[in-house]
Amino acid sequence: MVSAVMPTNVYGINLGDRRFDPIYEAAQSVGMPLSVHPQTMHWGSYGVSGVAGAGCERLDKYSYVHALSFPVEAMIALMHQVGEGVFDRYPSLKVGYMEGGCGWLPFWTGRLDEHFEKLRPQWPHCERRPSEIIRSGQVALTCEPEEADIPYVLETLGSGIVMYASDYPHWDSECPHSVEKLVAVNGMTDSSREAVLGMNAMQWFGLQPSEVPSRSVWTEHRKRDHTWS
Repeated sequence: MVSAVMPTNVYGINLGDRRFDPIYEAAQSVGMPLSVHPQTMHWGSYGVSGVAGAGCERLDKYSYVHALSFPVEAMIALMHQVGEGVFDRYPSLKVGYMEGGCGWLPFWTGRLDEHFEKLRPQWPHCERRPSEIIRSGQVALTCEPEEADIPYVLETLGSGIVMYASDYPHWDSECPHSVEKLVAVNGMTDSSREAVLGMNAMQWFGLQPSEVPSRSVWTEHRKRDHTWS
């Protein structure tokens, strides 16, 4: 077992709530990273609340619910865990935010820093700037394979912060072409492709080198697709 999955909220209870501390304490004690994953528990019905979250009760189409809830719920979960001091109480805890994309993180990091500085009395449990926590190695997230901002996220927040996810076999999965889409993102280098496509996940989840593709995989892809550079 390499991780345990949590929703972004539990019927409106946000993840910085002290009721979740036993989970964080247990995860830290065994060195297991947690994976926070958004949910869409209804298919667009006015007035329905629960773990779906962030504005979904105002929407009547699943397309809107899905587009909104996955990144925004991850943003809320990260904000609340940072702001309520989860990462300071448990300095070895690692939390990954899955399937909400990564392009929002630099913007969100700057905005959280601004509010931490200007409204400091409302952040009494947060001992470090949010950007320091996000860059500390305690936070990671997965990307959508076609996200144009992946290189910028790696450059600004750290080369180990983004992991590839195929999302197979869901309707929005790009599989079997998701790897090709990711390696074709403009600005990706060979080292960043290797990190995002396997090495970051290996380090994050404590996997062995034999459990991720080797450099020879990228070499073979380059032979078949010269658009990488």
